Amino acid sequence: MSLDQHTPRVIVVKQDVNEDLYCCAPDADAAEIIQSTLLRTGPVGLFTELAADFRIVKTLDDIECQVWQERATELKWDTLEFFSSYRDRIPGRDYGQNRWAIAPESIDWNQYDIVVSMDVCIPKRITERYPKTLWAYYIREIKAPSYQLSLQHPAVGQDVVFNHYFRMAPPKLPSHVVEFPYHLHRPGCFHRLFDIQQSSERRGVFVDHHTMVTMQAKWRTALQAFGPIASTIHEGDREVIPTSEKLARRTMDSDLRERLLNSKFFLITPGQRHVFGTALVEAIAAGCLAIGNPESLREHGFFFTSHTAARTVEEAIEKMQLLDSDPRRYRIELAHQRELVEYLCYIRPMKQLLVAWRTKVAIDK
Repeated sequence: MSLDQHTPRVIVVKQDVNEDLYCCAPDADAAEIIQSTLLRTGPVGLFTELAADFRIVKTLDDIECQVWQERATELKWDTLEFFSSYRDRIPGRDYGQNRWAIAPESIDWNQYDIVVSMDVCIPKRITERYPKTLWAYYIREIKAPSYQLSLQHPAVGQDVVFNHYFRMAPPKLPSHVVEFPYHLHRPGCFHRLFDIQQSSERRGVFVDHHTMVTMQAKWRTALQAFGPIASTIHEGDREVIPTSEKLARRTMDSDLRERLLNSKFFLITPGQRHVFGTALVEAIAAGCLAIGNPESLREHGFFFTSHTAARTVEEAIEKMQLLDSDPRRYRIELAHQRELVEYLCYIRPMKQLLVAWRTKVAIDK
């Protein structure tokens, strides 16, 4: 995608109580930022394509900056104390997010055209002083009350909200809502990010977390016919935290990243469980061909054709056997999924972000 005019200066910010995304020094490069994630890979394209900066900011008491509390008070994921503890120590690491958290007031926002906030990190009393900056945000959890409220009107002091979706034909949205995935990825982004050559000799199956949780031993054995099996399920000794029993490992752990970037298939057939599809997007961007249940992904089930749709693990194995023995069909299906990710999870949302920014600049001239 061509960035006409000048490329906007972008910064991504999160609060010191956010238990997802990155935790790294202010001078970290794109690879270091993504590798530092506490869980998911997030909007990689902002770093690889727009050279975005990243900062952790101290959580302020302003009412609009309290969205993070809904994960405890409304969703009951854990206690407020648990999320607050990430300031002092991150499970599995010997430091907390306070190591690099800074006061929002200390950042020179004038140097940025676009600020992307995880939840709402920057209060109106700051944002209103920078009318030429586009203030954009995700509500990290779509089940949170603030997410639904944001679809009706933007949070105080913010301009646009990213809705997480990447639908083929989204409905007409309010002007402040941008169809923008949590995983802003494009095919090959991880290989470029970590300077790894893409191999034509891919082997094995990377299994979606929820699929692996319920998979019977006989199917795990059957999948070994395709090569090594990997998933984000925790195995062996590890530090247990209250919310972590079913928490996924990080795909950016060096061993899992290597497997993800070299697996031939990604299996996501979780029965009746509905998933959003971020793991699917990540796997396709990493070079895997996804096999899965369209109904489980609801609005995002269009990634699968008759050659890749499978509603059970048994059916998925049959499809993988056919594709494994037919390199031409495998390449066709792989190209189809990669084209969808390129357009829906990078080109279209990035264009819409740039339109929102240029509109804001034009209005405020």
